This record gives sequence, structure tokens and C-alpha cells, in this order.
Amino acid sequence: MCLFCIRGELKLIKENLIKINKEYDIYTKKEALNKFIDSKKHVFFQIITIKDKKSKIKLKELPVLFSIKIEKGTNLKKLIKNIQKILKNCYRKKLDIGIENKEKKIIGELICDSTKERKTDIIKCLKAVFIKEKRKRIEYIYDQVCNDLDEEFAKNNYCDFKDDVCTGKRNCGERVTMGCCHKFKHPLTMNGELKECPYLVDKHCSTQCITCKLFTCDAIKVKFKLKDITLIESFFNPIQKLIVKTNFFTKREKIIDRLVLFSM
Repeated sequence: MCLFCIRGELKLIKENLIKINKEYDIYTKKEALNKFIDSKKHVFFQIITIKDKKSKIKLKELPVLFSIKIEKGTNLKKLIKNIQKILKNCYRKKLDIGIENKEKKIIGELICDSTKERKTDIIKCLKAVFIKEKRKRIEYIYDQVCNDLDEEFAKNNYCDFKDDVCTGKRNCGERVTMGCCHKFKHPLTMNGELKECPYLVDKHCSTQCITCKLFTCDAIKVKFKLKDITLIESFFNPIQKLIVKTNFFTKREKIIDRLVLFSM
């Protein structure tokens, strides 16, 4: 093969890489992994195919590469659970994950025959899977979901604030500013004076309260359901989901503490 052809192949391989973390990358185009493997002729490894169905996989004493193929009907939650199970066995057997590629490792391929949004969801899930420490993984999931919700609200302008008054409060008899960022003096009984949330600073939330971010009033037709948020649906148990749904006006750190406490 000519020098220009080799350079072209290497460029193609590089362009098809997605960063999982500081240590791992994964290919996202068909044949890219095969071309990478061809360049590592003297390296021995095993390729584990990941599906959303249960299957017995016998791990060898070799470095592990993953072949993850997402189709239209693939159940992402089951697929993620299978990846977690295999990874746990790899760690237990002290097997190497991936093959060296300069300063990082290639962990395999992710082939997604689905929408761009679905592909993005599975990449976010993979990033969570490869975070070993429990609290850091929960923090990543929490912050990623909050960021996604912020982007969704900003892109679609659901609340449609004008002069600090949202669309839901525009027709009220008295002027009510800052939308839903109000809480009762006695929240449990929903009694007492309504006051602005203490975490509202300069018209912005000073803490990342995931429960507040998930809420939309009756004036907004869009409703966010936990089952539609892949990261939450794939990683959080029923108690954690209840925590996410019920901790209004609560600091990020407190919610994360509770999520860690009730993780399994």
C-alpha cells in the first residue's frame, strides 16, 4: 500500500473515534475497528459482542474489546446492564480492557443504526459505565441530565420569560416573577407565605436541583418522564428515581448524598 493510502486510512480511523474518558476511546464506524486491528498484527485479544439479551460469555486471559451494535429495537437498559456485568467480570479477573493506541486505549466499536439522539444517549451511558467509583458515576449522571435539561429549556424557550414573568404567570391578577422558583414557608403542609427559592441568585439557580429542572407547570405541554431519560432509566433503581422526583428546592450535594446512600 502506498504512503498516501496508509495516511488516508489512519486519518479515517482517527476521525471515527469517540472519547469515552481520559483513558478510553471507541470507534463509531463500521470497519474502523477492523482496520485498527489489522495495524496490530502481533497483538492478541478477544472481542466480546454485546447485545440486549442474556448470553453466557466465557472470558479468556486476553485483553478485551467490545463490539456493541445498536439497532432500532435494542433495549438500551438491558444492553447497559449486560456491559456492566461483563465489565465486573473483567475487573474481577484482572483482564486488560482495550488495546494501546498511543497515549490511550481502544475499547472496541459502537455501531448504531438509529437516530443521532439515540447514539448520543448510548455514548453518555458508556461514559457512565466506565466510571468505577460509585459517587463519581452518580455525579456524572446527575450533572449530565441537568445539563441536558438546561439545553432543552434554552433551545425551546418553554417558559418564555418576558420582563421576568413566565408564560404561566402572565395572566395572573398580580405580577408574579421568577416563575416556579417559589416555595411555601412550610413545604410539607404547603402552608404559609410563598417565597422565592433561597437558591435563586441574580435570576439564576445557584444549585443544580434536578427535581426542579424536571418539573413543568400546566402551562407547558412538555412533560419530562424519567423512563424517557436513558441515563436515569438505565442506572437508577426505583428508590433513586423517587429521590429524583421528590426533592424540590434541595441542594445538589444533598440529593447526590441520598442517591449514593440508596444505590445498589
